[in-house]
Amino acid sequence: MIAEIWSEVLEGRRVGAEDNFFDLGGHSVLLHMVQDRIGEELGREPDLVDLFTYTTVRALARHLDGGTDESTRSHSGAERAGGRARLQRRRAQRSRPGTRERGETRE
Repeated sequence: MIAEIWSEVLEGRRVGAEDNFFDLGGHSVLLHMVQDRIGEELGREPDLVDLFTYTTVRALARHLDGGTDESTRSHSGAERAGGRARLQRRRAQRSRPGTRERGETRE
């Protein structure tokens, strides 16, 4: 059910059990949509912080099924910090005049 919801919210992207929502192009606004859809399906909305914490289908499913074991968390604090650093570098690149994303061509 979670993979199907993510796929719909991410506009048809193929989603596997170990895919990270944010690596697939997800962001906070889409996460609110996921929260609403899960709420419709389960009859209760998960906490938004849980959706940020359990960022793979498998980890979120285990959590929603009642698993609270720390091993089901998707990423360690160090991995999340690394992801934030990558995001900040991408934003900085985009804000510099004349820089292009990898694979982007000038028109």
